Amino acid sequence: MLPTIWGWLLLLFLLIISCWLLLKATYPFLSQAKSGKSKILIVEGWLPDNGLREAMAYYYKNEYKALIITGIPITQWSYSSPFSNMADASAGSLREMQFNDTIYTVHIPNSILRDRTYATAIALQMKWDDFNLGEENFDLFTMGAHARRSYHMFKKVFGNRIKALVVVEDDSFDAERWYTTSRGFRTVFSELISYVYARVFFRAEPQKVENEIIYGLYLDEIQSQRFKKDKYFKDLETSPLLPEHIDDFRGLEYFKTDTTYRKITKFTKAIATSTFTMPTTTNRLPVYREYGKLSFTHNDTTFVLTAYQNMDLFTKDSTNNGLFIPFKDFTNGLTTYGGGRYLDIEIPETDSILLDFNTAYNPYCAYNHRWSCPIPPDENHLQTSILAGEKKFD
Repeated sequence: MLPTIWGWLLLLFLLIISCWLLLKATYPFLSQAKSGKSKILIVEGWLPDNGLREAMAYYYKNEYKALIITGIPITQWSYSSPFSNMADASAGSLREMQFNDTIYTVHIPNSILRDRTYATAIALQMKWDDFNLGEENFDLFTMGAHARRSYHMFKKVFGNRIKALVVVEDDSFDAERWYTTSRGFRTVFSELISYVYARVFFRAEPQKVENEIIYGLYLDEIQSQRFKKDKYFKDLETSPLLPEHIDDFRGLEYFKTDTTYRKITKFTKAIATSTFTMPTTTNRLPVYREYGKLSFTHNDTTFVLTAYQNMDLFTKDSTNNGLFIPFKDFTNGLTTYGGGRYLDIEIPETDSILLDFNTAYNPYCAYNHRWSCPIPPDENHLQTSILAGEKKFD
């Protein structure tokens, strides 16, 4: 038996009321705080300035002993911003707000694009012992509709170690009437979907994420070094380029970062070697001595490189522990500079050391023939192709 017209109207009215009540309850549900207390406050680094000010006030009011900020990479204005991630940027803002206590920061790499709240929790867990805080528990400080999902993700990593969830209002929209503005609707509705995903579909894989963080931070470090080098080359005061080439400089070229060219080498220190003069591209003859041999395997073949100590530098500063590794390989003259490339390491403290060919760089002669550059000795001519590091300069 079907309802009458009035019955259908009543059902429609009840449906509208139900939807209205759900809309009204969504934001309070997503932003619900949880009581508790510890001595460490964790602040999510994406908070805007008003959120950071409230975090600072809450920190001092409740007499916390440590502040940790988590963050994701900054993907906008990355070429002009002094910060590469939101954790460091937020810490910088707090300093300008006159926050005077120690700030610890944790961030995830650019390569992590999904489940980043969970990844920041894993990154925090990985660094926790490095902070030497003497505490295991903490309170989480966040903002608005993101709160319940943040708590859920941190809970997956830390369990009952998270004691309180402190939530401040997002003043970019009216929390009670969030559905009446574009910003409010987008924020709350997207957080609702994300929370449902986190509860129903998300699967925690801590070891996988930890490995992704380690690898991603390595990629970020390599990219940061290359970015700084480009800035150095573009600066008229520091650039090794000919002045007429600086305006046209568009950055150095590199092979794609490849971890197979990160080699754990066996280091054998040389015994009582005499000094010698290393030929250069000019009449300059710098004095070196052989310091040790580094052997490694690549494509099932063992190779050996000699590391040299610059005696001029050592004479000026006996604490200088740098070693110089000039080398050549089959890529020279093709994809890399014909005169070879260089690596720098520090004197190993054990019988092994990491040799990362992704950091191989060109001598200054590759950019300007007026420079005087050491020529790699024959013993450092590798009979293979090293497809890593800096390419030749056009």
